[in-house]
Amino acid sequence: MQNSSRACRKRWVPRWRRRGARVQLVGAVVVVAAVATGAAADEILLKGSVRLAAGVDEVRLADIAELNGPLAEKYADTVVARVHDSTGAMEVSIRQVRSALSDAGVHWGKVNLNGATVIVRPTGPGKTSGPLFMSPATIKTTARTLPPVNRSTADQADKLAELPTLRGAVARTILAGLGLPPESVRMTFDDHDAAALDVSLDTHRFEIQPMSNLDSDRVALSIRSWSDGRVVSRQSLSVRLMVRTEVVVLSRDIRRGDVMHEADCAVERRWITPIQASTLCGFVEAVGRVADMPLKAGDVLKKKHVKREVLVKRGDRVMVRCLVGGVVLSLQAEARGSGVEGDSIELRKLGERNTFMATIVGPGSAIVDLSR
Repeated sequence: MQNSSRACRKRWVPRWRRRGARVQLVGAVVVVAAVATGAAADEILLKGSVRLAAGVDEVRLADIAELNGPLAEKYADTVVARVHDSTGAMEVSIRQVRSALSDAGVHWGKVNLNGATVIVRPTGPGKTSGPLFMSPATIKTTARTLPPVNRSTADQADKLAELPTLRGAVARTILAGLGLPPESVRMTFDDHDAAALDVSLDTHRFEIQPMSNLDSDRVALSIRSWSDGRVVSRQSLSVRLMVRTEVVVLSRDIRRGDVMHEADCAVERRWITPIQASTLCGFVEAVGRVADMPLKAGDVLKKKHVKREVLVKRGDRVMVRCLVGGVVLSLQAEARGSGVEGDSIELRKLGERNTFMATIVGPGSAIVDLSR
């Protein structure tokens, strides 16, 4: 009887050891949660302003956003707002869009939503109100507006960057972020933003904050005007980008499984969008590699056209590095799928059930960048 009562007693554990176990468990959960939220392959980028056809009473996602990736395109027909006044402009906030997409079942761990408020205007004849986002930025009599920029040369970034206006300041900000030579970048601003963009920097002080990735086809920006130490107006605008870069063009038809040689690949410089540039296969990457699909002469070679080595296989143990600001957290995880460099695959932390997405960067190695 005495022995059985002893067996029923709880084993005493020092308080410091119990507390340490809890700290370890909480730390593991925090790391996994941080990693699980990091990877998003597809992007929904809200435009600065759009025009809808006359008679339309619903605003759909495809009307106001650029959809990059199959998961994003799946929600193209999602209604994000209703048109109550067909003769005037209206605003659709990013909060409205997020709410509508959440109701539609978007997986926010796999889709990024970027941008700011979208201005929706009607097309065709009829009385239309002025841009809503420009109303607080009315130029007072003390402001000096420079003559409108010649649109035929305004798109060239090296010329834009020389302007002493908000337009020039925006161009310099984007160029600094891209790290590309000004002569290799073209920027196109919306015509309805011209009055605000041509305000001289001599009379106004502006704060420019990018609201989307600078390597997107359209960069959304938030502009704040300061005076006497306070913000006097806010507005949103967007810029469409083109970059001049080298592309590999095939000089002959290629069958699947053929090895590509130097004579098969010609290098040309072309103007393309930043997203298109991110999909290209370089000359060095192409030569000596095997085609993964049939290709025609004149095709521009992309990464998906070239068969790449599988760096991570299902079941492999992968070292995952999580980038959080200036801190790098590392952990071991099990691959739930296979992939090549640049692929996003599903992984599971050893001993855990929850999974997360990470990008393959090398053999048995992947990263999740939470600092973006």
